[in-house]
Amino acid sequence: MSTEKDNGGKDERDVRFPPLIPHTDVKGEDFVDLGTTPLAKQLGLSPEQTNGHWCSRCRGIWFGYTLETQCPVCGNRRG
Repeated sequence: MSTEKDNGGKDERDVRFPPLIPHTDVKGEDFVDLGTTPLAKQLGLSPEQTNGHWCSRCRGIWFGYTLETQCPVCGNRRG
């Protein structure tokens, strides 16, 4: 059984994904650097060893250990 249709030789199993839609609520706004978490400082992590995490309440990025989930400024745990 052939999987090609009379559609220019394209496989009918090819799936087209919708185009990416940019976020409209953050147009042109800068982010705030919320700093490094106390745990990352306690562990002595260098900036290259930390991960950036987004806080939607503070509209900024904080840096910490990979598994940390709580913003050090406001306590938000929902990104």
